[in-house]
Amino acid sequence: MKRKNIALTLLAAMVLTAVTGCASGKTPDASPGEKPGEDIVIIGEEGEETPEEISVKSIEALKGMEITGWLNEHTVILSKENTDLPKLSLEDLKDFHPRSLYTYDLNTTEFTLFQGQKDFNLWGGELSKDRKSLFYYEYTLGDPAYFVMLVASTNGAGTLIEEAMSGEWTSENVLIGPSYKGGVYLKSPAGAVEHIAELKEMNVVHAVQIKDAVIFVEISSTSLKKFDLNTREIATLPLENVYSILPSPSGTHFTAIVSDGAKSTLVLSDADASTRTVLAEGISISAVAWSEDQRMISYYLKKDVNGASNEGLYVYDLLSGTTTVVAVDGEIQRSVFSPSGEQLSYTKYTGTGADSTILTLTLPAKK
Repeated sequence: MKRKNIALTLLAAMVLTAVTGCASGKTPDASPGEKPGEDIVIIGEEGEETPEEISVKSIEALKGMEITGWLNEHTVILSKENTDLPKLSLEDLKDFHPRSLYTYDLNTTEFTLFQGQKDFNLWGGELSKDRKSLFYYEYTLGDPAYFVMLVASTNGAGTLIEEAMSGEWTSENVLIGPSYKGGVYLKSPAGAVEHIAELKEMNVVHAVQIKDAVIFVEISSTSLKKFDLNTREIATLPLENVYSILPSPSGTHFTAIVSDGAKSTLVLSDADASTRTVLAEGISISAVAWSEDQRMISYYLKKDVNGASNEGLYVYDLLSGTTTVVAVDGEIQRSVFSPSGEQLSYTKYTGTGADSTILTLTLPAKK
């Protein structure tokens, strides 16, 4: 498999004000005055760039289900009510069965129980990069509890990570996240929980690993911080008011959602935030996801256009430099690409559950 370099500086050369309307085909803004950073690598066969846009070939709705990952091109990980278990014992939820984790084969339409337990609502099953482990959480009442388990041990017991406030897989298949005990925790699927001593006294609310550094946000600060795992030094990066960070699959770049309360901005950045590109701006941004080959970034954007609310799920194609709206379906909280990037699922959360939709995409061919 060959590798094709698309420089962030190329993104900076494609400057327009913001994505607009349906299937706009316009490119995002580049932050002025920033120096070139490291290339983003799109993994795939060599080919020429094309000005064509992404389009939607077909749509499949899955009511009552939360799709959170793809095992392969025809099998998804999802959460749904498990009618084989007794209804929940909590008074406020007594009309509902517990939610369990399943695999669902899109070809055969068969569900296979992956993990389920009486009186437990299981959500958010996210696969490690090698698809050998699953990170998920139980949330029925109170704070969520986070677990990790091996995919091969279907319906086996997951391991509770007691101190986890949240978590994110690194490119090396290790979980990283903020700890209730303070600082940041690290955990391989079969290993013990580890901590970064230098961050132990910090009240971290979000943490990811980018290259040889931990990028994190504290409760007491609006600044994005970087802890170098080699030098053990902490630096402040030139990004403020960050409330969400998502690493690229290779762990060399990240997207950040920045908000000042009135406006949200989706930023694409290199590891040091020295080269930054604004992908979108609006009232609200969520459901950010990378395709595995790093070619595409999906996100939900709500914005004001001439006094009217405008919202949709967008896909930015780094190969062609175009942005396309692929769904207009209300507020979307999660999106996930299939391994090939040719399918994209998105999820909307309801008061008691979730609904998901799978889009089959037609991608511009590499010539």
